[in-house]
Amino acid sequence: MADRRDGPRGLRGSPNPGTLVIAQGGLIQGLDLRGLRDTVPLLLPHLRRNAAAYGALLVGLLITGVAVLHVGRGIEERRTHRFEEAVRYGTLGMQQRMDTYQAMLLGTRGLFSSSQLVERSEFHAYVESLELRRRYPGIQGIGFAQWLRPEERQSHVAEIRAEGLSEYHLWPEGERPEYTAIVFLEPQDARNRRALGFDMFSEPTRQEAMRRAMETGLAAASGRVRLVQEDVPGSTETQAGFLIYVPVYHGGVLVPPERRREQMRGFVYAPFRMGDLVEGLRFPGFQNTIDLDIHDGTKTSDENLLFSSRRAGEAAVPGMRQEVVLEVAGRPWTLVFTAREAFVASNSSGQLVTVAISGVLVALLLFFITRSQVNARTAAEAASVEQQRLASEARAAVQVRDDFLGVAAHELRTPLTSLKLQLQLLYRQLRQGVEVDPGRVQRAVDACERQTTRLSQLVDSLLDVSRLASGRLELRLEALELDEVVRELARRFETEAQMAGVRLTVDAPRPIPGRWDRLRLEQVLTNLVANALKYGQGAPVDLRVRDEGEYARVEVEDRGIGIDPEDARRIFDRFERAVSSRHYGGLGLGLFISRQLVEALGGRISVESRPGQGSTFIVLLPRVTPSPKAHAAPTPPETPRTPLH
Repeated sequence: MADRRDGPRGLRGSPNPGTLVIAQGGLIQGLDLRGLRDTVPLLLPHLRRNAAAYGALLVGLLITGVAVLHVGRGIEERRTHRFEEAVRYGTLGMQQRMDTYQAMLLGTRGLFSSSQLVERSEFHAYVESLELRRRYPGIQGIGFAQWLRPEERQSHVAEIRAEGLSEYHLWPEGERPEYTAIVFLEPQDARNRRALGFDMFSEPTRQEAMRRAMETGLAAASGRVRLVQEDVPGSTETQAGFLIYVPVYHGGVLVPPERRREQMRGFVYAPFRMGDLVEGLRFPGFQNTIDLDIHDGTKTSDENLLFSSRRAGEAAVPGMRQEVVLEVAGRPWTLVFTAREAFVASNSSGQLVTVAISGVLVALLLFFITRSQVNARTAAEAASVEQQRLASEARAAVQVRDDFLGVAAHELRTPLTSLKLQLQLLYRQLRQGVEVDPGRVQRAVDACERQTTRLSQLVDSLLDVSRLASGRLELRLEALELDEVVRELARRFETEAQMAGVRLTVDAPRPIPGRWDRLRLEQVLTNLVANALKYGQGAPVDLRVRDEGEYARVEVEDRGIGIDPEDARRIFDRFERAVSSRHYGGLGLGLFISRQLVEALGGRISVESRPGQGSTFIVLLPRVTPSPKAHAAPTPPETPRTPLH
């Protein structure tokens, strides 16, 4: 059908009468008008009965919306004000801290101005008295770089070596018009010791700051540099750095500008690692809420970035960003403050959510008051349905119990009947006074012992289920080698496997030590191997043990009847079986108990199977069982528990 040219844009006819096709932005939706026409009459009675309730709900929601907008506007204003306060506080804190550092360096210059010869011990004692780590957090140290002319180099090195620094040398090597050698740098830690003898005037960025300090007589900060202290062997943390220089002149501080170069004695200076510096500031309002970027200069780029607290993948809040230019020792820094999502959450969500929830609750309260009778009737109907469901589940549970009791009675009756027949046969022979055949008596006694053992095993199974259900199962951990446990288990099954004509193989290429409960571990593996022999139809059974790092893996593979996928999902449940009890006996508890024991050991058990092709049961165990009830115990009995099916 052709598009209607006289209709609104985006609407066109549909080949299905009563259906309106709406095309918008490439998305086509179908609206069945006939269905809507049929639905509206059904809704009208409901709307009429609850018109007042819906009216109250609508009015309440409108009032809530207005209140939320008003409160949101106030929150936004307070958030902006708090962010600006944080920026002002951070800027002021940075400015005050840097002024304090400069004042400390000017005081150190006074030490050199008041004495023509400052001993190394005297400088060490002075810096110790400053308590840098406590009173000036973030500073890397305080040092003095001596101004040297080329002809003074050899005598200078000899003088410093005479003080006991035998490895002292001026570096980097090369001919230059002037030199500055670091002779003092405290505290003498691993980072600072590497800097002794370094000529900072040989590096352009440092030289620019030192020239500015020398020519102005004031403190001067350098641009971004890589500190010599960053080259400590074994250190993996690298931070951007900078230095502040204060000039020291022969003859005191008041030296005319034109004579300052010829009167240079050296520089008192302090190196800073930016990460340590900002960490030392410890702005309380910035913790996990505001990011700070510091750039050298007035432009913000990665090339001049001194410090950044931003974390990868964390988005900034739009509109919550502010740049401040701060002058530090004659050099501009650009501080960029950016709010994180945590800052917004800590300033807005509580009050706004409270207002919204309160308004919605009031509106809903008005609405539900008028509908209380309808809700009561609906609840009564739902309760009736729930009672029916619970009754159905109870009947099913009773049926499961009756089925289990029937199976248990049958399983118990079978060995009892055999035991009774054997005893009657022996009694008859003894009573008649005939000569007793020892071989026949031995066979009867062996049969009685087998049936008695089977009865004991059935009782043990029921007791295990009781312990697991009540949470009274305890594990006795000991150091074991899983490969040896599996080999020993295979040896115990050799006779049974030969009688069944089954080839039983073990693949355990290397020792796998760990801590497990031997008895419970053997109980699980015995059940799996016995099942493989029972359902394997005489085909080979393979046991494999593998080391998977923190876990050990045991696989028991048979090539028997296999398991249907729908049965594989339930065979680990209580009283569940994958085959009919008519053909294979058992209580349906073996795999349930095995799963519970494996999980108690901190592992998991699963099965991979195809009908008619066999099954592979996989047990994955941690090398150390995380069980709060586990404790050391003597070696458990050698005889494992009988398999349960």
